[in-house]
Amino acid sequence: MNWATMANTRSQFSDKSRLRESIRERLKELSEGERHTRSVRICETLGRLFCGKNSLGLFAPTPAEPDLDLLWGLGLLENHLISYPWCKDGVLSFCSVLSLSQLIPGRFGIREPAPGPKPEQLDLIVVPGLAFTAEGSRLGRGAGFYDRFLSSVPHSTVKIGVCFEFQCLSEIPQKSHDVKMDAVVCA
Repeated sequence: MNWATMANTRSQFSDKSRLRESIRERLKELSEGERHTRSVRICETLGRLFCGKNSLGLFAPTPAEPDLDLLWGLGLLENHLISYPWCKDGVLSFCSVLSLSQLIPGRFGIREPAPGPKPEQLDLIVVPGLAFTAEGSRLGRGAGFYDRFLSSVPHSTVKIGVCFEFQCLSEIPQKSHDVKMDAVVCA
């Protein structure tokens, strides 16, 4: 790696770090009522995108993310096979679940399923992120779990990023290993 490449890599890392901190600060300002209202709109849009898809990969939200648990209460997951991610030794995998009650707090305090049956294939994966662009670029939390996982899924698997409106940006610094979303849903 030459000096110019190293300097560019450091600059991109710094830009991403500052962007992550800025988004985290804005998320702290989001009221619970606003989070709920926006989450319902996101879930309703996702419900329409689920049509024709059999196997769905979701994520259990943190308090700062869109509340995808609402998908269950809104009846938008009927007739779908549902899976959630769990992480072991830095590797993300998805396991099938029948209800939210099968999710337990994991290593990072994020609810996840106990290791169990894995779906043969996910038709659609809903992906968390700190920010997205309309073109599908994603800013994750920085550990690379989703990028590593998504780089291994078939191209036919639809990848949908979800975020609040202020997290949809015009540009996000990207590297070659960053995986783009096929669509982004924000409200």
